[in-house]
Amino acid sequence: MDTVRDIMTSNPACCTPETKLEEVAKMMVDNDCGEIPVLNNRDERKPVGVITDRDICCRTVAEGKNPLEMTAADCMTTPCVTVIESDSVEDCCDI
Repeated sequence: MDTVRDIMTSNPACCTPETKLEEVAKMMVDNDCGEIPVLNNRDERKPVGVITDRDICCRTVAEGKNPLEMTAADCMTTPCVTVIESDSVEDCCDI
């Protein structure tokens, strides 16, 4: 049975709630992804949410807000659900 470790990105690009949306969007382009985990801070690295390209579009641009004046905290999805790398892929999907 496959585990999360077998299919996960081991060192994903991450941001903090204070990261400017422009930087988050650049991280998505640089890493060819549409979702960035949001960590409480760079030292503790506890996941507190995620931000997607859709979050940026729907929670800023579509509402007439200026994304260049906003941070990840302004439009991230929280709380996040996490699993551990030894969990089975099946259990991960169930969670």
